[in-house]
Amino acid sequence: MMKKWSELSLAELNKTKSMLKGTLIGFIIFGVLITLALFLLKAKLVLFIPAMVLPITWLPIYSSLKSVNEEIRLRHAPDANR
Repeated sequence: MMKKWSELSLAELNKTKSMLKGTLIGFIIFGVLITLALFLLKAKLVLFIPAMVLPITWLPIYSSLKSVNEEIRLRHAPDANR
């Protein structure tokens, strides 16, 4: 079972951040390559529908990356009580 972001150390958060970022970049490159391949092969319009829906599958990865970045930012924020 996955731990909450607040339970992870800063090193684990940074590792998770880089993994999520790499995964998102890889999926985006993959999506662009698929779209270009379909375009260059002059595929039927029906085949572009999965390529158009593909960015929706990136939303959970983006959401996780955003929450990890927020947790890292909170840990680096100066303590207001000092």
